[in-house]
Amino acid sequence: MAELQATETPTTTKQDERAAFPDVLRTFLWNVTVDRASDVHLHWYEGRMHVFHRVDGSVHKKRILSEIEGRQLANQLKSAASLGAVRAFGPLEGQILWPDEDGTKNLRLTVVPIGNAESLHLRVLKAPANKWDISRLGLTPEDRARAEGLVHSASGLVLVTGATGSGKTTTIYSLAALLNQHARMTYTIEDPVEFRLPFAQQIEVDEAHGLSMYEGLRTILRMDPDLILVGEIRDRDSAIVAARAALSGRLVLATIHAQDAAGAVDAMHYLGVPYYIIGTSLQMVIAQSLLRKLCPSCAQGRPLYAEEEETFRRFNLAVPSEVKEAVGCDACSSYGYSGRTGAFEVVKVDAEIRRLITSGAHQDDLQDHFRELKIGTVMRDGLYKVARGQTTMDELFRVFGTPGG
Repeated sequence: MAELQATETPTTTKQDERAAFPDVLRTFLWNVTVDRASDVHLHWYEGRMHVFHRVDGSVHKKRILSEIEGRQLANQLKSAASLGAVRAFGPLEGQILWPDEDGTKNLRLTVVPIGNAESLHLRVLKAPANKWDISRLGLTPEDRARAEGLVHSASGLVLVTGATGSGKTTTIYSLAALLNQHARMTYTIEDPVEFRLPFAQQIEVDEAHGLSMYEGLRTILRMDPDLILVGEIRDRDSAIVAARAALSGRLVLATIHAQDAAGAVDAMHYLGVPYYIIGTSLQMVIAQSLLRKLCPSCAQGRPLYAEEEETFRRFNLAVPSEVKEAVGCDACSSYGYSGRTGAFEVVKVDAEIRRLITSGAHQDDLQDHFRELKIGTVMRDGLYKVARGQTTMDELFRVFGTPGG
C-alpha cells in the first residue's frame, strides 16, 4: 500500500508496544504522529477513502486510498478502538491508546454511517509537554499578570470564551495549574474529560445514565469544593448553577461559546442567567482565538500592503517596517507554520463594568466601555503578534476575516 508508507522508520523505545498494532494501522498512526495532526478525517468520495490531517488548525489532504485499502484501514481502526469490524448502523465512539516517545496518546475514534459507507474521525488528545504552563499560551505580560493575580486572590466566576477549537480547555487547565492543588479540593465536570489534571476529581458527563452537566454541578457543590472547572456552559441549568456556585465563595473556571468578552455576558443571559447574578458573580472574561505560528527556519520578511498598513492604524498600533510571510521548508513539512499561539482579550471586571452588566447594558455598550478602558480586542492582539513576527497577515485574515472584519 504505497500511500501509507511511513515517512521514516520508527526506532524508539516504544516500538515493541506499537508492534501489537497491525502493519497498516501502525504505519497510519505513525504518520499522524510525525505530522503533528490534532484530528484526522477519513471520508469516502466516489468509492475511495480520502484522508485529511488537521495540523495547527488547518486541514490538509494527505492521501487517497482505494476501496480495499480504505475498508482495511477503517476495520483496523474500529477493532483497535474495541468497536468491532462490522459496519456501523449508528454513531459509534471508542478510543485507541497509542504509545508515543513522550507518553501515550489517547485517540478518540468516532464513526458514523454515510450511505453505504462510514465516515471516521480521529481526535488526538495529549496533554502539553509544558504541564499547563500559562506562560506558553501567548498572553501579554500585562494580561498574564491580571489572570494570575485574580486566580490567586479571588473567588467568583472566570469565563473563557471563543469558537470551538480555540484552546479554551487548555486555558482553564493552565489557570487551574497556577494553584496548589494539594491544598485545594478541585472538581471538574466535562463532556468528555479530554486531559487529566493532577489531583483533581474529574467527572465525565454521561447522559445515558442520568449524569448531565447540571446534575454533575449540583453534586459537586455538595462535596465542599474550592475550585470548580466546567468544561462548557451550554444550557440554562448549568449556567445558573455555575454562577450561583461562584457567588457562594468558590472559584469557578468555565468555558462558553461567544465571539468576545461582551458576547460572553450576552451568552450567559441568553441561557437564562439574570444580569444581576452575572454582574455579581463574574470576575474576569478571557476571549481567545488561535493563530498558527510561523516556522522560524523559513519565514521571510516583506513590505506591508496599503490595506495592511491601514489595518494597523485602525487598531491604533504602530505600523511595522515589515511583516513576515510563510514559505515552507523541511522543518515544517512545507506548511510554513509550526505550532500555534493564542490571541486574547482579557477583561477584569471592575465596579463600573459590574454596574453596566447588572443594569443590563447592551453588548455594544460593553464593547465601547472596554475600548474606553484601552482593553484590546482579540484582533488587536493578533496584529501585535504579526508585528512581532510570530504570525502572518494571511493567517490573521484567515482566522478573523477580511481587513474590515
